[in-house]
Amino acid sequence: MFVFGLLVWFYVIVIELTYPDWLSDPLTHIDFPPFNWRVDVTGMIAFAVAALGFFVWRLKGTRKK
Repeated sequence: MFVFGLLVWFYVIVIELTYPDWLSDPLTHIDFPPFNWRVDVTGMIAFAVAALGFFVWRLKGTRKK
């Protein structure tokens, strides 16, 4: 979750820096959720997924057996 969330978030950041008018477009041409979500919404969700994945990873890594 952490790695793929960060990859999608970085993808959206690159789009925001290079083609900012694409942020309101759907992520893909497929008209089926979650593929038809806007690029900026996908970036926000990906950031939240990355943060959640990081916290889960840290919680599972600190547990001693």
